[in-house]
Order: sequence, then C-alpha cells, then structure tokens
Amino acid sequence: MVIKPTLERYIWSEFLLSFLVSFLFYFLVFFLNQLLLMAQVILAKGIPLGSVLLLMLYSLPSFITLSAPFATLTAALMAYGRFSSDNEVLAMRSAGFRRSTIFRPVLVLGVLVSFISFGVNDILLPAGTKAFQRLWIELSLTHPGLELEPFSVRMFRQSVLVTGAIDEEGIHPMIIIERDGDGNRSSIMAARAAPEIRGRQNDFPGFRMHDVFSLTPDSAAKDEWTWSTADYMDYRLLTSDNAILDQQSGPANMRVREIRLVIREKAVRHKERLLAHRERQDRAEWNLSLNYARLSQSRGSDRLAAAAMVKRHAAEIDELAASLPRDHSLQVWKLEYYQKFAIPFACIPFVVLAFPLGLTAKRSGRAVGFFIGLLITSFYWSLLVLGRSLGLRTNVSPFLVMIVPDLLLLAAGVVLYMRRSHA
Repeated sequence: MVIKPTLERYIWSEFLLSFLVSFLFYFLVFFLNQLLLMAQVILAKGIPLGSVLLLMLYSLPSFITLSAPFATLTAALMAYGRFSSDNEVLAMRSAGFRRSTIFRPVLVLGVLVSFISFGVNDILLPAGTKAFQRLWIELSLTHPGLELEPFSVRMFRQSVLVTGAIDEEGIHPMIIIERDGDGNRSSIMAARAAPEIRGRQNDFPGFRMHDVFSLTPDSAAKDEWTWSTADYMDYRLLTSDNAILDQQSGPANMRVREIRLVIREKAVRHKERLLAHRERQDRAEWNLSLNYARLSQSRGSDRLAAAAMVKRHAAEIDELAASLPRDHSLQVWKLEYYQKFAIPFACIPFVVLAFPLGLTAKRSGRAVGFFIGLLITSFYWSLLVLGRSLGLRTNVSPFLVMIVPDLLLLAAGVVLYMRRSHA
C-alpha cells in the first residue's frame, strides 16, 4: 500500500523535471523569435525599452499556450526514455506493477496541464492580446514611424492618412481624408502633424496638427464646399477604449464563450441567406415548370414567348445553383474556435503516444526522447498548419481539420500501447 504512492511520486518527479527543461526550451524558442521580430520592427525605430518589455509581457500567454503541450510530449518521452534505458521499467514490472500503473501518473499530469493550458488560452491570452493591441496603437500614434511610412498612403478605420517626410518632430506634411455616414469625403491638410497622447483620463491618441487647411462638402448643396484654416488643431483618431480594441477585433482577443456567440449569430444570418436563396430557387423552378406547361400548349408567337421564358428561367436556376451563399468569415471563426481546444488538449494524445515510444529507448533515454519530441511536435505543427490552410481554402469541416491531428496521434498512441501490452 505504501509502494504505489512512492512509485507515483517518483514518476511525477522525473516527469516534472523533464517538463521544466522542455518547457523552458520551447518557451525560449518562441520568446527569442518574438524578441528578434520586436528588435527588427520596434527597437530599431526608437521605441522606449519599457514599452517593448510590456509588449513582450502581453505576448507571454501565447508562448505558454504553445509551449505547454509540446513540453508535455517531450517530457513524457524523456522521462519514460530514461526509465527504459536504465532498466527501471523492467524493475517496476518485476515488482508486480502493471503498465497502466506506470503510465497513469503522467496521464493525470497530462490532463492537468491540458486544463491549465486551456485556461491560459481562454483567459490570459485574450486579455494579453487586447493589452498588446492597445499599447501597439498608442505607440503607433506617438511614434508614427512604427506604422506609417514616409510618403505613403495608409488606411486607418474610416480615414485615409497621406504622409510626407517623418522625423522626430512629426510628419511633414500630412493629409487626412475622412468619410461620413453619407459617403461624403472631407479633407484636413496640415504642414506638420505631431503625434501625442495627453495624460488626462478622457483624452485619446491623436495628432496636434499645425497650419491647418480643411475642406468639407456642404450638406445642403452637393457641388459646394466649405473651407477653413487654423493655426493648429487636435485631431483624435480614436474616441474611446472600445475603438482601440475594435480596430483589430477578432477571435484572438475573445474568450471561447464569446466566440461561440459570434459563431451562433453568424450561423443564423447565414441560414437566413440560405433560406432566401432556396426560396428564389423554388420560385424559379416553379416558373420554369409553369412555362414548360405553357410551351406544350402554345402555338405560334405564344409558343416562342413561352420558349424564351423557359430559357430565361433555366438560366436563372443555373445561376442560382452556381451562386450558393457562402460565409467565409464563419469558417474562419470556427477554425479559431476549435483551435482553442485542439492545441491545449493535445497534451492527452501526446502523453498516450509518448509512453510506448519512450519505452523503446535502449540508451541515452533523455536525449533520444528529446529528439523524438522535436520531430513529433514539428510533425504535429505541420498538420495543424496544413489543416488550417485547407479549412481557409475549402468548405471542409473546421472541427475535422483542427481535431484530426490530435485524433491521429491518439490513435497511434493507443495502437502502440496495445502492441507493447501484448509484447
């Protein structure tokens, strides 16, 4: 009765040590990759180091979400590989422990890591993404060279930004073209625009524009314009925190339940479009059959008119069949939704596969397990990328393309486990 808990603690300690090493490895790989991108895009453009560190902090949940499942696979391979190469599995079996008893401790930890990883993905990742976007937009407005290129045209929400030269003092010159709710365009031109963010709570990112000339269409007369000048003006691109977050809103900065609601709304609207399309098809088919009946009973000019109507409705049916409504955005949101489950819960098939593979190690168990872990994680990531690409290009089920990599590894693990059990 005492030996079994001791064995479980021993297996847990070996797995957790390997997990820590593996997690740090994968975490540093993702972290350094992001750091190099930051250095190339941000540090080279004079962004304060404190802001860069904050951006990295907000990116940590994405690194954890990816690192945890991969580390679970590699740690299980390293742990059982070490047990096998040192003949400890043989000793455990000789002491009367079944393979399921040796496997159970790491399986429990794999399930635990899955739920922790899912929690990070569902809670911390959306919060980090929103904070990242908010800070990025603020930096883009205080350091225009981060997003705006000299002598370029850039869309920002409903505005078009036309920039001249960019230096430490601002943009020389700058033109902002806006569109109102009626589709009318107004223009604001400034000799210099200095980005700034004020410190008051109700102030939001924008520009202090100098030597301003504005041109606005007259609401009463279409062909008339109103112009004005000013020494300076404050122009706010964003008017609320929600506007900052709406700039790049999407499933990445939303929780699972929020994504589910969006998918449900999109599915309802898509179903309504399909029903309306089906009604048009039924109406066209009814008209076609009606004109076929008229054609069979008509003579002379009436027959020619009926034949023309038959041809017209047949062409309409073919056109409707070829233009079946599709909602690509619904497909994208479903892919993101199922990916939020597929990656965290990949820990379970990873552990199931790692156990029989780890037992095959004869020497250098940890090193061999680490190498095999790298190969399998690369293969798994390739399957995810391939499945996502397939889901974006076709109408294949998002559930299948996201879950199939997990199911394949789980099936392979179960087959290998059964073979090892009968060996």
